Order: sequence, then structure tokens, then C-alpha cells
Amino acid sequence: MWPYCIDCDQYTLRENSSIIMKCIYDAPKIAVRVGNEVFNPTEYLYRVRKGCPASPILFDFHINDIFKDLRGVTVPGLTSRIPGLLFADDAVLLAESSADLQAALDTITEWSDN
Repeated sequence: MWPYCIDCDQYTLRENSSIIMKCIYDAPKIAVRVGNEVFNPTEYLYRVRKGCPASPILFDFHINDIFKDLRGVTVPGLTSRIPGLLFADDAVLLAESSADLQAALDTITEWSDN
């Protein structure tokens, strides 16, 4: 139903917030207005709306899943493996071999295509 955005149900949001976000992003359309003339609306196919105040927050929720299925590296003193680092819209993949790095790239490519 809501293919271009995150699943709000996995986060603790008030019910009204979840409903509002789904309404904003469910089958969004844009139209161009020149003077008093409004041209036919067209479907908006991007994951987040440019200029929308909610876009950075939604991007943060969405991008957090990017490392979900990656193996990552072992770090001395830590109990879990670290698959990568995120800062704003930058990502760093961590891998212990070139084969692991290629597998991580393939996984992220598949993730981004979905």
C-alpha cells in the first residue's frame, strides 16, 4: 500500500502521526501551476518529498535498515559485529575481505532496488 516509504508500524509513533504520514505519502501526486492555470497532476515516484519538513526524519528511519542483513566486522571488546557506519546521507561499509565487501555491495544494491 505504501511502497515508497518506511513502515511506521515498526516505530513507536502515535496512531494519528502514522495515519497522517501514510496519507501524505500514499500515492502522492504533484501538479504545476502557472498563473491561474493548473496542469494535470502526475504521480510522484520519489521515496521522500523534496522540501517536506518530515523528509529528513523519514530518510533517517528508512536508511537505518540498510545494514540489517550485512555481516560486518568483528571489533575487539564488542559483542556484536559492526556492518558499517552512517552519518547524514553518507555510509561506510565494513568488511573483513574483498569477498565480504562484494557480498555487502550486492546486498545493498538489492535493498535499494526494493
